[in-house]
Amino acid sequence: MSFVIGMIIGISVGIGLIVAFAKYENIRSMHRSQLATTVAAFARMTVRDSRKILPDEFYPPWVVFSQRQN
Repeated sequence: MSFVIGMIIGISVGIGLIVAFAKYENIRSMHRSQLATTVAAFARMTVRDSRKILPDEFYPPWVVFSQRQN
């Protein structure tokens, strides 16, 4: 009798672990997709867009390409 109960508990725990792992992987995939979207948006950002976000005092003096691309 205890063998059957142990087997039922073991199978239940195993299935629970598989379901939890699959749920975690789906959440992780969603976060990675959101991060990829954010990185792609930054890749498309132009100098004009960066000037809207950051004021001129935050640009270091050695950044000369930003003055040439107006």
